[in-house]
Amino acid sequence: MYNLDIETPKSLMEALTLKNKFKDGIQPLAGGTDVLVLVRNKLGKWGASPRLLNLTQIQELKFITENDGFIEIGPLTTHTQILESLIIKQYFPAFVKAVAYVGSPQIRNLGTIIGNICRASPAADSLPVLYARDAQIQIQTINNKKIIPIEEFITGPGQTVLPNNALVTKLIIPKLPNYIGDYTSIRQRIALSIVVVSVAIEAQFNQEKRRLEDIRISLGAVSPTIIRARKTEKLLMTEKLTFDLIMEAKTKVKTECVPITDIRSNKEYRQAMTSVLLGRFLDKLIRS
Repeated sequence: MYNLDIETPKSLMEALTLKNKFKDGIQPLAGGTDVLVLVRNKLGKWGASPRLLNLTQIQELKFITENDGFIEIGPLTTHTQILESLIIKQYFPAFVKAVAYVGSPQIRNLGTIIGNICRASPAADSLPVLYARDAQIQIQTINNKKIIPIEEFITGPGQTVLPNNALVTKLIIPKLPNYIGDYTSIRQRIALSIVVVSVAIEAQFNQEKRRLEDIRISLGAVSPTIIRARKTEKLLMTEKLTFDLIMEAKTKVKTECVPITDIRSNKEYRQAMTSVLLGRFLDKLIRS
């Protein structure tokens, strides 16, 4: 058996006041698709009688908006709302593609994108595309706000730098006009499965000069966190994109990931498939 002590604030300031009061003694609850499973199976750090901070009644945390250069997403935004958003479809189609793999329709209807980020799984579908966009996380306490790059926010599997008296109040994503983005992955089956390896890319390609003006490559499920393949990025921007350069990049990217062998796959396969997925994207660019 377990007992729940649930606090249900009606405003962000009330929620921050409660978080400041209880700190690690209260766990934020939005969709609950992870938290409630941990509670039921007594796997959380909160003990048999956890106190939960129910955020679902705070209307100011429910939004997808845009300004001149950014998309901003509130912490109660579900995966389904991401999939249905015209703003996301217009400015960030790779995000839509990635989020479509998350769980089942029921999970996507309840689970929030911020909750997925805070779970900090290296196999999360949503994270590689956010790393490739240099997304930022706004965290807020009762006294101040701070914006942190997503690469600095997540420090390890299930680990973030979120203070125990703070909440995530916004996801900020650059629009990146004139970029070509994509997300691709390998998994044991299409639905309801965990990623074996994934790659997200954002590229600005000058077709006339056949050069990559910019490229961001993010790798999932091949390290304790999502990683950016910065050495491979640098290599690809040194000269005109050719098939020889693509082959060199495919070799380079394998050296930038440090995968493990587990029940889903082994280290060697993950390294090889990271190279294959990157190569497919670059082949499409050079043939365009």
